[in-house]
Amino acid sequence: MDNSGLAFEAAEIFTQKDGVRAVTRTIGAVKITDVRITSAAAARIGKHAGRYITLEGDPSASGMTALFRRALMQVIPPRGRLFAAGLGNPDITQDSLGAAAVRSMAARRGRRYSLSAIETDVAARTGLDTARLVKAAAHELNADCVIAVDALACHDPRYIGRTVQISDAGIIPGGGAGEAHGELSRSRLGMPIAAVGVPTVTALSSVTGKSEDKAFLVTTGDIDAVVKMWAEVIGGGIGSLTE
Repeated sequence: MDNSGLAFEAAEIFTQKDGVRAVTRTIGAVKITDVRITSAAAARIGKHAGRYITLEGDPSASGMTALFRRALMQVIPPRGRLFAAGLGNPDITQDSLGAAAVRSMAARRGRRYSLSAIETDVAARTGLDTARLVKAAAHELNADCVIAVDALACHDPRYIGRTVQISDAGIIPGGGAGEAHGELSRSRLGMPIAAVGVPTVTALSSVTGKSEDKAFLVTTGDIDAVVKMWAEVIGGGIGSLTE
């Protein structure tokens, strides 16, 4: 499986190579990894250049929402109009993170930020390219930053539901399931983007060790509860920015 959405699963992240920096620390029960990839190193690693902050731990861990909020603020402007886009298919549990997170938010205006949000669904049902839809809506709202929330895939099944990644490097809707559409990036949108993702699936080959199983995706038996908890963390963290 070569479509992991987690930057720290790239083989060379933790080696001493030019163009890559990774710093790890632990706060309480949450492990935080801050990875920065330069343009020169991006092609070698197979990830877009940018910053990737990963929080590892149980979504119900004490302080997880506050830590998520703090990480998110590292990759968004210090103030302005935020537009949250919940990506994915709301009717498929392992792909419903974006919609669930958006549903837990409330559009409002605060001292530093105002927030509006949308569920994009998937192009197969709407007939609309997700990246185009988000770009059009963001510009119509005069947004200063897009926060795109989506489910990811990972290599190591131990990361399913145990990790959230926040990045300014953009995201490709459907990329984790091998159905990539147009990317959501700063260059395409014309504004900063914060991509938020939680791995909810892995390739069956990661479990069986058989290469012929790489086309099949699997998840955990409690993925419905996991998605609900992470949606509350993400929605709560984004929504608290307007307080």
